Amino acid sequence: MNATKALLVSAILFCFLMPIGAGAQQNVLNFTDREIPRGVLKQISQGKKVVVPGAKSRGRNWGTGLAVVELRGKTNHFGRDMATGEYIDYWATVPGVTVWIAEYPYTRGLDIQTDDTGWWTMYVIKYAGVDLEFSFVYEKEGWITTKSNAITITDADDTDLAIQYIDPLYYQFAVKPYVQAVWLGATPLENAMVVTVGKTWASMHDGRLPHGDPGATAIASPALGIGPIYFNAAVLPDPGQLETSVDGGVTWLNMPLDHTYYVTAQKEGVSYETVKFRINESDLAYGVELYIASPPDSVQGDNDSAPGQP
Repeated sequence: MNATKALLVSAILFCFLMPIGAGAQQNVLNFTDREIPRGVLKQISQGKKVVVPGAKSRGRNWGTGLAVVELRGKTNHFGRDMATGEYIDYWATVPGVTVWIAEYPYTRGLDIQTDDTGWWTMYVIKYAGVDLEFSFVYEKEGWITTKSNAITITDADDTDLAIQYIDPLYYQFAVKPYVQAVWLGATPLENAMVVTVGKTWASMHDGRLPHGDPGATAIASPALGIGPIYFNAAVLPDPGQLETSVDGGVTWLNMPLDHTYYVTAQKEGVSYETVKFRINESDLAYGVELYIASPPDSVQGDNDSAPGQP
């Protein structure tokens, strides 16, 4: 009986959340019960500012206004070039990455991808004043499937989203063996949760480097898995690093599944934001291995000092 009810609820949500109408633009997601004309959906997909008409909502949403929100982000190609040993250009991106929303698995089939510049765009139709939470999943054949922290979607456009999308060769042949040897031994690396404890201005869209806030300690709740493990100034996890370096990176390994984790930091005189990760058993079906909160949506503090300064 419970399984039947669950399938029924899923079917109802699917009908409401799918873009409405045959031929509707796939990067326009309707999270309301309003029927939106296809012509309006097309205009939204083209980035035009439109008033969204439609039938009145039913039940508790009756009379609630709608907001159209643009979401845009890029995939930063992160790591070292295994052929040269050099860091990959900070501004390098990864085209052809499928981007979808973990809380709404149907979005995986919409084939929203990063373009030739490594950027992606989607538009969300939502009830005005009713926030949503999206954990974005980044997936490309041969790469490490990565899930972001849960990001709050308000009525305002959010066009500076980003993910540090690690180079697959660097991860498989350098980072993963090193991490396993130093912290795990015979236990296989199953997943890793990563944040950046950063300055106020820290962002993957900002060329000021390093963007970490040194001297902070990171806190995950619940305190499960192995960590915190801090990255040193050379952007490597380091067992001798006992607090954040100027890089700001922190990771936890082999986080137990089906938990919601809250991560923040502490340092005298500085206040930090808290990020949320949903690490679920259902992620395994999609091959998610890394959970990453990238700036500007990571553990930002109110310290606005210059790069490399306390």
